[in-house]
Amino acid sequence: MATRTARIVAATPVPARGALAVAASGGAAAEVALPDAADAAALAREAASLPGASALESPAEGALRGWLARPAGERAGAGALRAARHALRAAVLGVDEAVALGGGMAAAPPALETDAAPAADPVAACLDPSTTLVVADAATGGPEGLRDLAALARVMDVRLAIRPLRDDAAETARAATLAAALGAAVAVRPGASGGLPAPAVVPAADPPLALREVRIHRVALPLRELYVSSMYLTDRQARTLVELRCADGTVGWGEGHGGPEVAARVAALAREWLGRDLLRERAALRRRFARIGFENRNGRNGLSALAALELGAWDAAARHLGLPLGALLGDARADGSVAIACALPAAVPGAGATRADLAAHMAETANAARVAELAAAYAARWGVTAFKYKSAGSGAGWDLAALGALRARLGPAARLRCDPNAAYGTEEARRLCLAAEPLGLEYHEDPTDGLEGMARLAAHIRTPLATNMCVVAPEHLAAAARRGLRITVLGDVFLWGGVAGLCEMVRAARLLGVTTPAMHSFYETAVVTAANAHLALALGLDDPHPMDCGWPGVAEDVVAPDALRIEGGRLFRPAGPGIGVVPEPDRLAALATAEPVVIR
Repeated sequence: MATRTARIVAATPVPARGALAVAASGGAAAEVALPDAADAAALAREAASLPGASALESPAEGALRGWLARPAGERAGAGALRAARHALRAAVLGVDEAVALGGGMAAAPPALETDAAPAADPVAACLDPSTTLVVADAATGGPEGLRDLAALARVMDVRLAIRPLRDDAAETARAATLAAALGAAVAVRPGASGGLPAPAVVPAADPPLALREVRIHRVALPLRELYVSSMYLTDRQARTLVELRCADGTVGWGEGHGGPEVAARVAALAREWLGRDLLRERAALRRRFARIGFENRNGRNGLSALAALELGAWDAAARHLGLPLGALLGDARADGSVAIACALPAAVPGAGATRADLAAHMAETANAARVAELAAAYAARWGVTAFKYKSAGSGAGWDLAALGALRARLGPAARLRCDPNAAYGTEEARRLCLAAEPLGLEYHEDPTDGLEGMARLAAHIRTPLATNMCVVAPEHLAAAARRGLRITVLGDVFLWGGVAGLCEMVRAARLLGVTTPAMHSFYETAVVTAANAHLALALGLDDPHPMDCGWPGVAEDVVAPDALRIEGGRLFRPAGPGIGVVPEPDRLAALATAEPVVIR
């Protein structure tokens, strides 16, 4: 993993060439155009602070709004500096800039003839209902800022065109590469479209990460306690694991929801992926997926299948480069941990309980104290201080008894959430939320259904709201923003279509002003639990809300019990390349519910 240690050794303006040059330990170097409008003094100060910084690190997510408040001259110089750092990062990784930005080229970019200058505030322009086109350049936060802006533009149905920093072949090719990665156009001067250079890509005639074989494993995870919610009564959780085998022997792992429908969708998609380069074509493969199609009328299953394959592709790419998944996302830290919140069942009626047993158990509200006993056991074993109570939707009486018992047992510092999975009507949800306000919940997750219901509810309560049910597609983000609904969007790779889809949601949500996104999770294997730790750290998804984590409730997994480390209420990101964990064949076979399906 030599690339992990690469450091920036120089960042120097070269006025004679109108350029900015950067170099890293190990010999990698890059050069980009320096705009005439750049504030030389501000650029010199910022460049002087770079030597010693990691060459793999990307700017923190969600910084674009603050960036746009800077003076134009500072933005121009700092944008060029970010562009240079991005080009250097690509050089260190040995990939082109489209791959370094997040998965390669989505599509060949069109040229858009326009004299329009880059928007002074492209975020405000995207949010203006009358806007149909936004022109931007690297002064918009560098390549990473353009990536954030592209996510917002897609949500708002606005076309984005990237203006080269300078009208020469090299910078136009660089703009074409960024546009190809972001699904944007290249803004060119009228009459110049015929000369649009091809994107600058690293050739791969015989790609080592060409996908040769896909193995689909269906498993069922036994749970420590019977899972009781408004949707389920079960002692196990079905999952679909996907094993991607590449030409050079690299193996990547992904995970999706369980059930034959998801496995069938994985198989159908996998056939289209065979032979594709998982390093350079992740973005293009994702763009080929249709949310709604004849064979994907249940969009949830299709997105989960896409997520399983796409996560496996990211894992394979990171392993091939010798990097942790987080480093491929721009997080250069060697280690890290995230605060977690554990799921709790609505009731603890005992193993093997039927629906009739559950009804009898919940008829006595004193039994709600057993939920608090389970939480105390989790707190003692893993140091967890945040919990998600999964309401059965049986009525406010039981929910308030359980939440009250949790608060009494865990104390005032514990973070508590209530999630009925939209089981209550708006009025019933209002009564529950108001009655629970003295308990100081962190938030109510989906107490009622739909954006309209959540907006009506928000007008009557003080406790914040969160959702992973009414905001699950890009257009929902825009709808929530138009309603002025401030809501924590709980994202996961399954409903948002993989790593790239989740990243786009986070970027767009922050720019829209929908409150800080957070990480959603359920009872899952260590494969996606480890991936979630990488994503949460890279995207800042555990602050201010601890990350959902159902893994402590899983009794047996496809990895050894010590493959993941949870201490002090924190999940530690696994070490090693990729997601950092690999299913063990014996454990995989022991939990299998069907023979593996092999696609080659």
